[in-house]
Amino acid sequence: MDPRLRTLRTRRPDEGVRTFVIDEGEADAVALTPRRVAEISRTLVEAADGPGFKLPMLPDTAADAMRLANDPSVAMATLEKVVSRDAVLASRMLAVANSPAYATGQKARSLGAALQRLGTANVRDILYQSVMECHVFRDDDERAARAERDHAVCVGLISRHLSQSIGFDPQYAFIVGLLHDIGRVALRTLASHPALADASPRLRAAVHASAHAHLGARMAAKWNLPALVVEGIRRHHGYRDFGPDSGYSQVGHAVSVADRFAIALGLGRAPQPLGPVECAMIFELGLDPDTLLASTRELIARGL
Repeated sequence: MDPRLRTLRTRRPDEGVRTFVIDEGEADAVALTPRRVAEISRTLVEAADGPGFKLPMLPDTAADAMRLANDPSVAMATLEKVVSRDAVLASRMLAVANSPAYATGQKARSLGAALQRLGTANVRDILYQSVMECHVFRDDDERAARAERDHAVCVGLISRHLSQSIGFDPQYAFIVGLLHDIGRVALRTLASHPALADASPRLRAAVHASAHAHLGARMAAKWNLPALVVEGIRRHHGYRDFGPDSGYSQVGHAVSVADRFAIALGLGRAPQPLGPVECAMIFELGLDPDTLLASTRELIARGL
């Protein structure tokens, strides 16, 4: 794990992502046979590792840009050279730099000027968001794709806000929140798998809920993302008692709370109010649910 991230205090960092654990407890929340949900989920995750299936990969330019963005010492000129090879990505970065949140009166007319305006502290998060919007959160159903993008961005924003509120290092908080559900992209490519041939919509939904975090972690590992990002994706629905010797994941806990807040606010998902379970998760972090919900509403309204 990057030594700069140790202030996140994840007690027992997970080693890799090859071990796959879905216990029946992960499916208890749905009114279906837990064993069947777990079996189908396991089959899909194993299929994703098989020779006949490839997890979704990023275009080379986007992957190179994200790799460089993770290097705090990278020169802006180097990053500009890589991003400029992807016309869609470069256009997106220019659009963000000229948006009301960053505009300074004079329009940034070049990619270099846009990167300088955004500054090194913001470039990484915005670049990740741009890559996801341009190359990952795409679907023939534009409405569904937009909802997925909105939810991902809002969970990223809330994760960063939450990390700052409780003293976690927020360096990768936005990225983990942004990518927490990318496993759903892999599940779209597995939609015709024989294990799902006779599955009802409810069963498919239960399987997706159970398997997407594991598939997302595999995608993040294939993309060579930092270990903390992989862990946060894999543990955002199981930050405690995830499996043998797995320990507790603080980054998973934070993103899990951020995800529930985004749903409570109806951001890219059908709104569901916070219940006793969600409130207990928030109290565990030493925060008050009502206060945090109010500050989150303000954050999202400002788009910061």
